[in-house]
Amino acid sequence: MAAAAKAQAHCLYEAQHPPLVQEKTAEDWLQKGYQLYNNGDLPGAIAAYQQSLALDPNYYWAWHNLGLALADQHNFLGAIEAYQQVINISPDLAQTWQSMGHALYQLGRYSEAIQAGEKSLSIDPSYYASWEVIGSALYYQRKYEEAMSAYLKCLELAPDYYLAWDYLGSTYAELNQLSGSLAAYDRCLELAPNYATGWFNLGLLYASVGQHQEAIKRYNEALRLTNNDFPEAIDARAKSILHAQGAALSTKNWV
Repeated sequence: MAAAAKAQAHCLYEAQHPPLVQEKTAEDWLQKGYQLYNNGDLPGAIAAYQQSLALDPNYYWAWHNLGLALADQHNFLGAIEAYQQVINISPDLAQTWQSMGHALYQLGRYSEAIQAGEKSLSIDPSYYASWEVIGSALYYQRKYEEAMSAYLKCLELAPDYYLAWDYLGSTYAELNQLSGSLAAYDRCLELAPNYATGWFNLGLLYASVGQHQEAIKRYNEALRLTNNDFPEAIDARAKSILHAQGAALSTKNWV
């Protein structure tokens, strides 16, 4: 869920700031942190953002990006503290409220996550990632109809956002709307054919209706994309293989 927010927030910052040559100011250190973050160096990025804040404690972009990096380390409490600093300084940043919602969602604080997502949308109704946060929180509250509505609103704003199609597929499945689920997963994989989790979820859908051979094909694709580093897909495939073998034996006994 965080991918959309990070892309929007970081692209906004990057468009306004050229690459730096030497770090002297809070803004320089922020840009350095951004570069390290993009290179996958989370500890380095965090240190750079902290250096930025040492020079300017009210630099809300540094607090925001620090929150993103901490969230990527699964330090969601730390991320929330950083986002709260942003809100204290500049309370009308839609992306920070969305990011706050994501961190709250990760901690299972679903009602607070929904409130943060709604606050984000009150500031910027076009910030589609906030609908994703709301939808995911509602999903885990088992409010599937409301979650479906939130994901559809997300997709109205961002029709090619493959993760929302994936989450919508799972929501349709919980509502036993299997044709809708299949269509959503198919659209997800049309947009992101290398998204292993999408193939896995599609496999689960086929397995749920007893189509284990079809499920196995999807699990195999998920495992191919992850070099077999997908324990849930390995377990699910093993179960479908047993079901398929059992069905084959049952048919043979009746012949």
